[in-house]
Amino acid sequence: MKKQLIYSLILSLGIAGSGCSDLLDTTTYGQQTSETFYKTDTQIGEALTGAYLQLRVTWNEYALDHCLIGDCTTDDALKGGGSEGDMGEMYDMEQFITQPSNAEVARRWRLLYGLINRANDVIYYAPSAQGDSELLERYTNEAKVLRAFGYYFLVTSFGDVPLITEPTTPDAVITKTRTPKEKVYELIIQDLTDAKDLPAKGEYPESDQYRVTSGMAKAMLAKTYMFTYNYVEAEKVLKDIVDSKKYKLLPQYGFNWFKEYQNSSESVFEIPNQMYSKNVATGTNVPHFFTSRAAVAGYGGYGFHCPSQDLWNAYTADDPRLTYVFTHTGDRYVGDNQDQDNSVSPTGYHDYKMTVPAVDKAGWDVWLITYNIRFIRYADILLLYAEALNENNKSGDALIYLNEVRKRARETDPVDPRREKQVYIPATTSNSLPDITTTNKDELRRIIWEERRRELAMEGWRREDLIRQKRFGQVMKAFATKYNTTKGARFDENRDYLLPIPQSERDRTNNAISQNPNY
Repeated sequence: MKKQLIYSLILSLGIAGSGCSDLLDTTTYGQQTSETFYKTDTQIGEALTGAYLQLRVTWNEYALDHCLIGDCTTDDALKGGGSEGDMGEMYDMEQFITQPSNAEVARRWRLLYGLINRANDVIYYAPSAQGDSELLERYTNEAKVLRAFGYYFLVTSFGDVPLITEPTTPDAVITKTRTPKEKVYELIIQDLTDAKDLPAKGEYPESDQYRVTSGMAKAMLAKTYMFTYNYVEAEKVLKDIVDSKKYKLLPQYGFNWFKEYQNSSESVFEIPNQMYSKNVATGTNVPHFFTSRAAVAGYGGYGFHCPSQDLWNAYTADDPRLTYVFTHTGDRYVGDNQDQDNSVSPTGYHDYKMTVPAVDKAGWDVWLITYNIRFIRYADILLLYAEALNENNKSGDALIYLNEVRKRARETDPVDPRREKQVYIPATTSNSLPDITTTNKDELRRIIWEERRRELAMEGWRREDLIRQKRFGQVMKAFATKYNTTKGARFDENRDYLLPIPQSERDRTNNAISQNPNY
């Protein structure tokens, strides 16, 4: 695809889309119809680019919502910011007093249905378009992965949701009702199965390296099976990913967030945010949301998404991963002209994985920079595989993949090469993070869950894991008691495993879309 076509699509779909107020019907309908568009493989490719860009809407990136809701509603992070009212919708969510009018909930719904509707355009029109039939089939399967991605996060967040599989108009949308989640999972599984023959990692040309792959499709399929407790099928899919040899752990845990390791061997799905031109908003501002609110390295961020003390306590003091999850007041990155200042953070910590040193802030201002969001890593796959094997009474095999992750962690340098001053350096020894040896199924399950928390900390997966593990309420109630705080104290087992359906959607359908219980 020519670069100028990408630029025009970014301008029309990326920047303009950031102000869109429609939710279920965020399609290109009315601007580009089947009578004037979707006729050739080039046009279908442009429509697919629009679907990809839905994950990168400036100021409304899905990664922002994924991390805020995925971590700040759990024991891993606090909202942060300047006050309770600063992004008050996230304060309500972490306090479990969320209302159906909550803007952050609506953001998740809007972005995911926008993704689905753009993917639907490609899936619906590609079969009748003129051009390279193999390319059109690939475009269709890429769109199916994106559609499944959207529905996965909708159904795991809201339960039953409207199932829309074809282009639609605003008038038609108001008649939509919720579809049982079992049917939604069926579509997700079918879409991801259809996409199994997409190119694998490394098989796309360099210019297309960030497109969804067969490995990403299988990763989402495995997550779907795990979330629905189908461990037999999950094990098969995860084995296929591992046996493909397309992925491997980086030698150092921290490398995952270094500029030199973008789209690395460990990256299963990564959202690229490369700056091409100061006139084209292709960078990201997510790191700015999560940077210390105090003036650090020449500018202050918004100070959200602060790692909790409980997350810090989940590690042993000699775990090198502490270096690459937390920042401390007094740290200084190479090239910065002042120390890290976390004085405004409610915990004293900030998120290392979203902190971009000044020397790496490739962009035209501090608000929009080049920084790829690492969304699914191979370490996640290995730990899911270990969990599935254990659930299928293959605990001895599970140890292989669990210990592969732990081995990489203990061999990681506790001294961050990107910092010239590091306040806390884990005192590693030859006995740090030893291999796990137990094959007791219940004990090993707990150990694997704990390892997932440490390995994937601050990457937005904690809430989903706690829900899937059926212990979200238990963990949050314990958090409230342990720290004598209101966070978690109001958790309602009959309500808070699901988010409320956005009230604006219910209003637009004259309440045809029902509300989740107890909201």
